[in-house]
Amino acid sequence: MVIEEKKLSPTEFLLFFPKNIKQIDVIYCNKNQFTINAENSLIEVLNSLQYIDEYLLCSDFIYIKTSSISKEEQEDIKAVILAEISEYDNTANILIGDNDHINSKIRIILRAVVSPFLARDGGDIELVSYTKGIAIVHFLGKCQGCPYAQKTLKEKVEKNLIHYLPTIREVRMQ
Repeated sequence: MVIEEKKLSPTEFLLFFPKNIKQIDVIYCNKNQFTINAENSLIEVLNSLQYIDEYLLCSDFIYIKTSSISKEEQEDIKAVILAEISEYDNTANILIGDNDHINSKIRIILRAVVSPFLARDGGDIELVSYTKGIAIVHFLGKCQGCPYAQKTLKEKVEKNLIHYLPTIREVRMQ
């Protein structure tokens, strides 16, 4: 399996899967919450890996935030994740996410998927709030006040957030 990797910072990276992993919902965990009851070896492995502070598992990528560790230890973590994903049975639809930590999920998706797109034009985006299916975002940099901001909001931001988090019904700009 060929996996594309993107480094966000020295302690954060993304792994993009060439084939979607079937799941019911996006799964988010931070080191204080690694208690998801999963009868799934992929989730059990992710929860047991040392040095992982936070992860967000989506159908086509995983975001990992680690402690300050060596490059070799990060490579070991990646190898274990990739081995587990390779063995995972894509026909089993048993990954069940929670609706907790929705703000964290939204922030990670904005950072991993939307921000790189906006950065090409000197812009960025941040989450202001989320309530009852509506996410409020604020454009930053050159995106702030841009005549195409509304189009970008609907075609890039809203589509991606709804794709990864179906509980989101609408995204509005502050």
